[in-house]
This record gives sequence, C-alpha cells and structure tokens, in this order.
Amino acid sequence: MIALQLLLLTTGVSIELPAEAEAMGTKITLGEIATITAADPKTAESLSSIELGYMPAPGYSRTLQRWKVEQAVAISLPNLKVTWAGEPACRVAPAVEMVSATDLYETARTAVGELFEGKEVTIEATGTIDDASVPRGANAAVLRADMLSNAARPGAWSVPVRILVDNEPYRTVWIGLKVEVFAELPVLLKAAPKGTQLSASMFALRKVRLTEASSQPLAINLLSNSVAVRAMPAGHVVTERDVERPLAVSSGGQVWIQIVHGHIRASVLGTAMQSGRIGDVITVQIESTGKEIKATVTGREQVTRELKKAQ
Repeated sequence: MIALQLLLLTTGVSIELPAEAEAMGTKITLGEIATITAADPKTAESLSSIELGYMPAPGYSRTLQRWKVEQAVAISLPNLKVTWAGEPACRVAPAVEMVSATDLYETARTAVGELFEGKEVTIEATGTIDDASVPRGANAAVLRADMLSNAARPGAWSVPVRILVDNEPYRTVWIGLKVEVFAELPVLLKAAPKGTQLSASMFALRKVRLTEASSQPLAINLLSNSVAVRAMPAGHVVTERDVERPLAVSSGGQVWIQIVHGHIRASVLGTAMQSGRIGDVITVQIESTGKEIKATVTGREQVTRELKKAQ
C-alpha cells in the first residue's frame, strides 16, 4: 500500500478494476466500471470516456479481462503512466430500463390514428404485447413509430416501434393493430340485379364500417344513372367496380365552365379536351381566350373550376 501511494505521487494516475460492475448506455466506458484516480481532471475525463465495446443485452453479462482494458488505455493515451489495481477481470452487466407494453402500444396507436384525423376510427391491438427491457441510458428511452405507409386504410397493420437509448436505435418492436373505419355512405335499400339503372332514390345514408377494398365507395351524386355490372344485395355499399358510370362530357363537345371564387360564380363556354364522368378532372379550353384549364365534371356538359383565395 505504501509503495502504491508513493507511485501515485509520481504518476498521479491509478485505475482500480472491480470484479463486477453495472453500467448504463449501449457502450461500456472505462468510467462506468472502474475507479479512476487522477490529479489532472482532464486526464480523468479522458480516461473515463475510453470505450471498451458493446453493452450486453439485458439479462446477460460480459467479462472484460484487465489486460484488454490496459491495452485500450494504452492505445488511447500512449504516453500516460497508469498504476493498475483491483481484479484481473470484471463482469459487466447492464443497468436496465423497462419499456411498458402500454407505452409501445400507445406509440403505435397514436402514429396510425394521426393518419385518420377527422374520421371515426377504432384501433385495437392484435396479439400480445410484452414489456421490453433495454439498457438504461443517461436519459429515458425514446419511442418512435416508423410508419411504412401513410395510406389511411382499414384492416390489419404491423407498426415498427423503435426504442432509442441515448438517441441511438437499440431495438425495434413490431406492434400488430386492427383498424376499423366508419363513415356515412349511401347503401342500397333493396337488392339490385345486374343491369339495373341506379337512381338516388334507391339509396339511403347509413353509418357503415369500411372494408379494405381496392375500389373506393361512390358518393350519392356519382351513382345516379349508373348501371350495375354485377348483382348487389340490399345494404351494399356501391364502389367504382360495381357500376358502369355514363359519360357526362365527351371529348370535343361543348361545355359550360363554371368558375368559382369564394361566393362569386361565373359561367363561360368552352370545349372539352377529354371525355369524363361526374367527379373526373379533365382538361377544357375556354372559348373566348383559348386557354386550357383543369376542371371537375359536375353534371351533364358542365364542369367546375374552383379558384383558390389569396392568402
């Protein structure tokens, strides 16, 4: 002991390695596991920050041989004379933070829910969600949902939730969700055989659960005069695939172009450069100026162009 104290007076640096240590973060540093004594604070700081490799996963440990630790110090600070003490090896275990299953679920649910803003939607977990253990960092772990798709669709979702420890990704947990979306849509009051010409009187607005379909439901104004291309039961929500919608505007034909700017409306004659059904956006040419614009087909030989208000 006296010899060690005399040596410290001349070198000013000692490092004592314990048999066991608990450390934080995703990487092991010398300062986390060893007792460092140094007369110069900057030297002590440099020694503390020396990295000794990865942190083992929660539930596991890693044994560091002292000769490897000495080697790491010699590489980082080659001109520093160090007095070593303690054990020939140190078993390092991570300090653990538990991320609750509730937090994982809420992170995924919130991210998906934001895609359906303004819509009536229910989101439920599918399967079991377990708590996740991660190394404890200097700050609490951060959860981030990495959305693979921004399409607001009903059905099954699998959402990856990343867990960040000290701002570095540590692991990803996949959260299964079931999403149901509800909307008021026109439904058939009675069955419609194939070939039926549809009219607005055949429908009523009902609150229905949307299905994960490749074809979107049609609004009531798009259904009139459509012809069923397949038999449809009562209560059916009609989609684009169920009907053949008639052309409301023919390419080369004359159309009335309604220009809407706030509460101001004006109509001018024009020519359709494309054919279209109600709801389609087509190109039309204003007769008086020859200018071509995009407009929405809103009726028989009628299109509408809405001008944005100046901000």
